[in-house]
Amino acid sequence: MHWADVVARRVVESRQKDEYSVESGITPSGYVHIGNFRELFTAYIVGKAIKDLGHKVKQYHVWDDYDRFRKVPSGVPKEWEQYLTMPVAEVPDPWGCHESYAEHFIDKFEQEIEQIGIEVVFIRASEMYKSGKYAELVRLALVKRDKIIEILNRFKKIAKQEQLDESWYPIQLYCPKCRKETKVLGWDGDWSVEYECPHCQERSKDDIRNGNVKLRWRIDWPMRWSYFGIDFEPAGKDHLAAGSSYDTGVPIAREVYGYEPPETLMYEFVGLKGEKGKMSGSKGNVILLSDLLRVMEPALIRYIYAVHKPQREMKIDLGIDLLKKYDDFDKVERAYFGQGTIDIGISEEDAKRTYELSVPNMPERLIAQAPFKFLVVLVQIYDDNEKIVEILKKYGHVPNELDDKDLERIGLRIALAKNWVQDYAPEFLKFEIKTELPEIEISEPMKELLYEISENLDNLAEIGKRIIELAKSKGLDHREVFRTIYRLFLGKDQGPRINTLFESLDQDFIKARLRLEK
Repeated sequence: MHWADVVARRVVESRQKDEYSVESGITPSGYVHIGNFRELFTAYIVGKAIKDLGHKVKQYHVWDDYDRFRKVPSGVPKEWEQYLTMPVAEVPDPWGCHESYAEHFIDKFEQEIEQIGIEVVFIRASEMYKSGKYAELVRLALVKRDKIIEILNRFKKIAKQEQLDESWYPIQLYCPKCRKETKVLGWDGDWSVEYECPHCQERSKDDIRNGNVKLRWRIDWPMRWSYFGIDFEPAGKDHLAAGSSYDTGVPIAREVYGYEPPETLMYEFVGLKGEKGKMSGSKGNVILLSDLLRVMEPALIRYIYAVHKPQREMKIDLGIDLLKKYDDFDKVERAYFGQGTIDIGISEEDAKRTYELSVPNMPERLIAQAPFKFLVVLVQIYDDNEKIVEILKKYGHVPNELDDKDLERIGLRIALAKNWVQDYAPEFLKFEIKTELPEIEISEPMKELLYEISENLDNLAEIGKRIIELAKSKGLDHREVFRTIYRLFLGKDQGPRINTLFESLDQDFIKARLRLEK
């Protein structure tokens, strides 16, 4: 059983509801990267598995954009220190293209999620607090302040940390005048909070319903579970460690908000193969979904995340290994639609279920798959999509009859292959066809063999094997034969597989070049 199905059954059996809600969330303090996406996708795929059990599901992603601006990240002008402790939703955009600092990162990620093809209800904490929608639950936290202090101190005692006293409040308050975080002095037992701002020296009172007050993180999270009726929310290991925010959130949800906390699942970090350390949006050392979308189909991205168990660290390889990932994915997709078998190291049943879970809207049939490995060669020879499609058809890589969906997918893969060659292809796979015959020394036996190869172009899929057989019959080293062919066509000692290269070229051109015709 797929890991998402296991979690989905656990959620349904423990909650027993007609409609379920799953959630993810993040503070937009920097670029939202491929590690953050794992949280949203884990929520999505468990929600998809719950749907497959016959239930309705809502998916939320909460932007904690009412968190305070804690530090000036890498790449942001030092002058932005003047906005420290303001809500990130109200800090100006340093790049001047969005309404706020938070909006700059939110907009990017929401566009990426739309490209990935997952439907999510995005919630902004700043709007929820300012509109007063959370006001009753904020007031309830003040009413039960002693209970919250008792719960938090219980965990602080275990961790041997300093205890909270009666001067502590479960809220933060942004000064209505300068918008920076203030010091809360008291609460009148109803709606009014007294404060003193250390930044502008404003001392006054403010109504909770005005939207300047927000809950501290350890109370905000369980409050949110209650408000949205969350049944499942994954979390990183930092939030699920002993004494962490999930640990404290469980009793706060039950004892303060009267809500049974959601099921959860720990997910590990995601990174690029060969890169060390944890990605950080504020440090700027991140890989975005946009980077993946430059070279990977949305369906492939979803499948890669779906096939990896969340509890295991995940490394994405955008180098040569990506070609194999495309091949493996295409095999799984073909097998799902009854067109082939799977030999990629996992059972056919598991692979098909993984594919099914990773597709938001299942197509009625197999959409044409242009082999990515072949496209990597074709895009270096032709800049004409119609010509590329013609060659794909000629060698049976795509059907002769293609509709708009087929052509759209082929066009996307062509664009992705171009990007991959530009950004990630190793040098031995990059080439340029020599339009003029290169001047290289070739022995007479080699010339004879090359001519014989030119007479054996009927089955290009097997041309590599045929060259080896012919070389052996002539007493020549087949490796030197291949090097000579690459020099003639590419001006270098190596390149793509011979059969792929030859399928990409006009047969008359191949014959003329092998016969050393100028």
